[in-house]
Amino acid sequence: MRCFVIVAALLAAACTPPASTTEAPSATETPATTVPGPAALPAGASDIVWGDAPQAVRDLIATTPNTFLPDRVIEQAPGADGSIIYELWSASASEPIDVSYANGQAAIMPPRH
Repeated sequence: MRCFVIVAALLAAACTPPASTTEAPSATETPATTVPGPAALPAGASDIVWGDAPQAVRDLIATTPNTFLPDRVIEQAPGADGSIIYELWSASASEPIDVSYANGQAAIMPPRH
């Protein structure tokens, strides 16, 4: 009889899922990938995938020399003039490319310095 109790206890322990932890990651742990760009988005901004950017923005980047395909795209809320700013970030670039989009037209904005 004692054997059955031991076997039942072992089976119960083996079938019980591990307890969840609320432990914060160690400061020495690094994320698997580094996502470029700001950690917190400003109000009215959202992360989008590159394929969701307007075709005019994607075409402009594809045909402009010295640009890059972004790792991260941040879409700003429309401004007072109705234009939308797309911030294009890449781990291989020192600064983002800002593209203004309005009325179906896209234009690269001057660098941020």
